[in-house]
Amino acid sequence: MHVKGMVQVDGVTYRLVRVSRGTYQVVRILDDVIVGSFQSLPRLAVTGAQGVDAELMERIARAALQGAKTSWVARLSFT
Repeated sequence: MHVKGMVQVDGVTYRLVRVSRGTYQVVRILDDVIVGSFQSLPRLAVTGAQGVDAELMERIARAALQGAKTSWVARLSFT
């Protein structure tokens, strides 16, 4: 597991932890509780929400993507 950074949504700070390629766990800093998880590959998808609603988890995931807190895999084609 590797901490990828932090994001803030609605005044609450969350830590992003990469658990595998393209899969992240979200931990609320305030009480160090896992609140959910999401995937960034092959497309953004909330895979779990614990103690927060799915809409908030989606907003956290989008903030992570927009803030470049997730790993980016370049797919270049060479001719």
